[in-house]
Amino acid sequence: MSISTMVRIGTDTIDITKPADVVAALKKMQLKLAAGGVRQTVRIDGEEVTYQSASDSRLVKMIAQYESEAARASGGPRKRFARRVTFR
Repeated sequence: MSISTMVRIGTDTIDITKPADVVAALKKMQLKLAAGGVRQTVRIDGEEVTYQSASDSRLVKMIAQYESEAARASGGPRKRFARRVTFR
């Protein structure tokens, strides 16, 4: 069984091994939703997920995930978070 790397995001067919392309397609989809689009659909390996404006937070998380993968693939900086330490 072979798993295809080509997926449909909205009206675009992209290769998921290229995270920067995934980010661009997801941001395009987010813009359409923000502009009043009723829904947008992502199809990956036979599974279909439909995003509506109410599920924008899930879309934001997905965009953040692929942005970090794109940065890692291009050798860009990784996001780091400071840790807070308190002494009592």
